[in-house]
Amino acid sequence: MTEAFRVCLVGAGAGGLSMARALRRKGISYDHFERHTDVGGIWDQANPGSPMYDSAHMISSRTRSGFIGFPMPDSYPDYPSHRQIAAYMRAFADAYGLRKAIRFGVQVLSAVKDGDRWAVRLSDGTEGRYDALIAATGLAWHPRMPNYPGQFDGEMMHSSVYRSPDIF
Repeated sequence: MTEAFRVCLVGAGAGGLSMARALRRKGISYDHFERHTDVGGIWDQANPGSPMYDSAHMISSRTRSGFIGFPMPDSYPDYPSHRQIAAYMRAFADAYGLRKAIRFGVQVLSAVKDGDRWAVRLSDGTEGRYDALIAATGLAWHPRMPNYPGQFDGEMMHSSVYRSPDIF
């Protein structure tokens, strides 16, 4: 008896949710992991490491952005706030029943190609083997700080920790 083809999907931001819907539509089995407690990726300001600041908004029009077949609400402004984008992503996940397949609070610690499969180790102590791996983890999670020669006694802050001008 052969094992069914199975995919490991990492991340529940825009890319991860898009892939989850596509896999489901094609009838492809997958396990979906998200280290945060909800969907939304960087658009969810409560997600540790999110670079969203209080006044952040989308830089592309809501009429030209969003998930195929699931337009943003007409009530949204042309350039929605990060809160509206996060709410929209949650509504998308709910509309397609994607949340029930996501294991929230579980981080993928390693994914190593082992022959023709992927050996995946998770933060909850479990491991799995998959035929394919989709890493939809985004690109803005790990801030890089410059290293300048000399002495600087001031405070250095990466833009990812900025939320509002109140700190200044």
